[in-house]
Amino acid sequence: MRTKNELYQEALRTVAARRQMARARAEDARAEAEAAIPALRHAEEEVRVRGIRCALAGAAGKDRTEAAAALTEARQKLTALLAASGRPADALEPRFTCKMCQDTGSVDGHTCACVHKIMQQLRRQEIEALSSLSISSFDTMDLKYYPNVPDSATGQNIRTYMEQLLSGLQEYAEDFSPAENESLMLVGNAGLGKTHAALAIAGIVLEKGYDVIYVSSPDFFGRMEAARFDPSGDAEMLLRTASTADLLILDDLGTEFVTPYFITTFYSLLNNRLGTGLPTIITTNITDGSLLEKRYTEKISSRLSAFIPFNFIGCDIRTQKANE
Repeated sequence: MRTKNELYQEALRTVAARRQMARARAEDARAEAEAAIPALRHAEEEVRVRGIRCALAGAAGKDRTEAAAALTEARQKLTALLAASGRPADALEPRFTCKMCQDTGSVDGHTCACVHKIMQQLRRQEIEALSSLSISSFDTMDLKYYPNVPDSATGQNIRTYMEQLLSGLQEYAEDFSPAENESLMLVGNAGLGKTHAALAIAGIVLEKGYDVIYVSSPDFFGRMEAARFDPSGDAEMLLRTASTADLLILDDLGTEFVTPYFITTFYSLLNNRLGTGLPTIITTNITDGSLLEKRYTEKISSRLSAFIPFNFIGCDIRTQKANE
């Protein structure tokens, strides 16, 4: 789980590598063209010299008409030489991946959109390495696995209820804004699609350009526990990264090993995100609120009560698929 700054630096390195590659390929193309067109080197030098003379005339406040005309003529001769060999006019120019910043990562002093796009791709790769993000979407949540019968506890038709619930979660993702979206708690027994739905939300929010952190509760807090005495400050970095993401998805709450350090860290994480108004999505198999309070203390339970609950019902989908 990398910080935004680490993603940014990695994206800049990617852009720099693209620029270096484009220029190297342009040099190779120039060497090949000069070998095939004997007059090409002289034509390029003529364009360079005429360009300098035109610039000097302008800097000196002189009439640039004659110099500009000579530059245009030199460029036309160069283009004609390239065309005669079957090459386009820009055959000797680097072919940058991003036309806006020419693979510099900056446009008018601001970070180019291509850098943000690379950061988004890097975050997606990070999540995909930890989950089934690539195959998790609302379109792949087949309602046939939710029984078309009344729920024994609520009396509601399970399939109709889950269709409405998933529709609400999809709308949450499509309208996502860190400043406006509420925190959610996806609650229900194992195998009902909570993680799938959370990852489907992550995919949509990532596509909107927001930073999403997805972690499983036992893995994240286990790393925190292991790093707590590390002098490099890795534990603090992990907590800060999770605290400041546009959307944090904490999967499988209730499967971690509860220690005093975990309680302190979990409380800090919730407090930080609620205090800054950043939304969090938690998935858990703990369906009894009193068990949450007993496991995590009253202070944490109080903060979790601010989350909007989405109760998943039905039968274990993994079991159904295994029996098909």
